[in-house]
Amino acid sequence: MRALLVVLLFGFLSLTGEQVPPVALAERLQQEAISFALEKSKTSAGHYVIRATRSPTLPRVQGAQVTFEPSHLSKREPSGPFFAVFKVLVDGHLAGNARVDLEGRWTGNLLRTKLSLARKVVPTEDQLEETPFEGNPPPGALSTLSPGYRLRANVQAGHILTQADLEPIPLVSTGERVRISVQFEALIISADATARSNGAMGDKIRVELPNRKWVQAIVTGCGEAKANWGS
Repeated sequence: MRALLVVLLFGFLSLTGEQVPPVALAERLQQEAISFALEKSKTSAGHYVIRATRSPTLPRVQGAQVTFEPSHLSKREPSGPFFAVFKVLVDGHLAGNARVDLEGRWTGNLLRTKLSLARKVVPTEDQLEETPFEGNPPPGALSTLSPGYRLRANVQAGHILTQADLEPIPLVSTGERVRISVQFEALIISADATARSNGAMGDKIRVELPNRKWVQAIVTGCGEAKANWGS
């Protein structure tokens, strides 16, 4: 209700040509910052509750039409302490920037290990469980597990899984034979080659052809890669 009164007051004073009180501007900016952060959070699983932690400091403004244009958030995931940056426009002209300090709490389910798992293990559904979480989750905490990854290091039972715990599963290893398809216009030639670097799906690797020529290829599967002629 208070936020609605602030917006109505701003509209009335804009029509009469009078300056909006700084307190009213600050409160309106806080509401816009919360809305901006919530909009950004829609790409994440779960639900965020966001509040302003202190009144923002605004540049000195003179004019009837004061608007705020969102720039960016200090964190990709709006949980814990963070801030939003806005451009302050007066009658359509840039008057400066303003920072709004915010705090977010996340509610949802995260993946947790049921038992201790060793390095290079590919976690399976029976080794993980969804656990309810509320607050500030660890950076990169996962609510789902994408295929094609394995553990980068040992993890203990009850550990909340994060993206930092995982690494892509290599499909090609240095020194191994790899079936490479070389494309030249509409012609595709396949040959056995030797990998000279490791690579997961979609990674660029170096391979050595039977004629000793080295080319750059893209991993397309287990022991498979493709390259364009002249690459």
